[in-house]
Amino acid sequence: MSIMMRRRGITILTIAIWLPSISARGAVPNDPDWPLQWGLHNIGQTVEGQEGVIGADVDALAAWDLHQGTSSVLVAIVGSGIDPHPEFADRLLPGIATIGDPFDERDVCPQDTHLAGIIAATMGNGVGVAGLNPFARILPVRVLGGCTGGEEAAAEGILWAVDQGADVILVPLQFYGKAARLETAVAYAAANDVVVVAPTGNTGDDQVAFPAAFDDCIAVSGTTNLDALSVNSNFGADVDLAAPGLFIWSTWINDGYGYLEPPRDSAAAAAFVAGVASLVRSYAPPLSAAGVRQVLLDTADDLGDPGWDHLYGAGRVNARRALESAPAPALRFEHTERLPMLLNPDRETTFQVHIVDVAESVVIPLARLYYRSDSGGFVRSSLAHVGGTLFEGQLPATPCQENLEYYLFAVGNGGSVVTHPLDAPATFRNAEAIIWQEIFADDFEQDGGWEVEGGDNTTGRWSRVDPVGTAAQPEYDASRGDASDCYVTGQHFGGSDGTNDVDGGPVVLTSPVIPLGSHDAEISYARWFHCSGTGDEDFLAVEMSRDNGSTWEHVESVASTDAWVQASFRLSDFPEVSGSQLRVRFSTSDSPNDSLTEGRIRTMIVKIPKTVPSGINIQLIAAITKQKV
Repeated sequence: MSIMMRRRGITILTIAIWLPSISARGAVPNDPDWPLQWGLHNIGQTVEGQEGVIGADVDALAAWDLHQGTSSVLVAIVGSGIDPHPEFADRLLPGIATIGDPFDERDVCPQDTHLAGIIAATMGNGVGVAGLNPFARILPVRVLGGCTGGEEAAAEGILWAVDQGADVILVPLQFYGKAARLETAVAYAAANDVVVVAPTGNTGDDQVAFPAAFDDCIAVSGTTNLDALSVNSNFGADVDLAAPGLFIWSTWINDGYGYLEPPRDSAAAAAFVAGVASLVRSYAPPLSAAGVRQVLLDTADDLGDPGWDHLYGAGRVNARRALESAPAPALRFEHTERLPMLLNPDRETTFQVHIVDVAESVVIPLARLYYRSDSGGFVRSSLAHVGGTLFEGQLPATPCQENLEYYLFAVGNGGSVVTHPLDAPATFRNAEAIIWQEIFADDFEQDGGWEVEGGDNTTGRWSRVDPVGTAAQPEYDASRGDASDCYVTGQHFGGSDGTNDVDGGPVVLTSPVIPLGSHDAEISYARWFHCSGTGDEDFLAVEMSRDNGSTWEHVESVASTDAWVQASFRLSDFPEVSGSQLRVRFSTSDSPNDSLTEGRIRTMIVKIPKTVPSGINIQLIAAITKQKV
């Protein structure tokens, strides 16, 4: 269960940061590597022996005269992972790795650390480089093991990023087969008002790679400091935009800086477009993803043949012109910190926001906070004026396990009105008075009392082993810390493809009993599932019971992912299910026996609120699970 969820037109969680202007209008940032950043501001400087063309850039300096960004925008990068570079570490959110170690989203290629700097490196800090939106938050989504990966894993990463509330998703990957699952993921992002950007490819031919070639994705080719197409960049009928791509200086792994060496030119170019898209979304929050895309296309600097062409699409993206064309709101909320999502039970929670008038008026006649703890009417309180554009609000003390709903309201000097979320009170923010405590954590390094049913040594029985890698399962189990074991199907006598996979079934893996009383809990686990059948598709079924296995409730059915995916659910998601004895089970089958079917489960964790009901014996749970916390 995601902690940040988005439905179209409803942003349930938005986080933003406001800081004073970090670069005076028209001023050059004091970042020492700024002269190397020709893609942001090309004054004809020489890059790798090639003197540039003045103006062959995205016009960043002029764009920052209009708007220097806020962290209201979340940019996800689905690729090789991201290192916590000092240029953006404070804005790097906890991400996910669908392959390898899910607790390590670091850059394994490396590539995406470089792209994150293009988008969001801090500007004006006297260190390194500047990013297009220096306040943007970054979400790492690692779907590669090294520099290679599959369409299924990329699709899972996109879907996950959308559900975390991403506003812009950069997918710096290139595939040359039209995978249906990947197309579905990109369409899902578009349907959920997310801008998706991807490179055309780095083989220098006339075939635009996927996902860039999908209609719902912005396909970006790479240019040089001469405003010419990079020799490494792909081109073709599906190109939408171009951007600087060859010899781009940005952040690097191990807190360094460097060039993203060719031939990954269009990947860097796609990062420029993602950065400009995030700047536009920050400047004009009501503008839809489709609207952002159209603004970028309409305001691009035409290159090559007049109008659209197969090398540059609509032209090189222009940040200044895009902002000038975007509909700026007269009034906006910009937040100095994370707006509350979790509350300390029974304590008041204070937060601060800036209320900014685009006309630069400091006078805000009316600013309010509305909140409620049930489905009744909202209670109104004032946002106190602290000074300048800064206001302070206070959420009331809320009992443990209760949810608080709230929104913000302000009237500008000219009479304009703004709310946060934008369509409040129809939608609102949620804050839960709860502190989670981990009470169960089984990494399968020891026998934790799990039950195995069905199958045998030749038909895919679940077993707890240090896995053997096959085309259907990875060798690396990706457990926490130094753990190496996980539960897998068909690994009793080695791991050759199909030799010991699931045949018939079902084969079932069931957890020990976890006593919880009547309290809510969050259950998380990582899963891998492969099914190569062409007939009836087989699934990995996840179920839970609250009465020690007497009755079972369906949680999810997992189709083939070919990737480690972190999943979770809350007991409160199933209000009709009662009981105090929790069990979770995983089952799969190949019936009829017509496919290569394999499953894996790794590290199940159960968390409950820190205020524990008296009926729960934590010492007993610890003894049962041999937890390692």
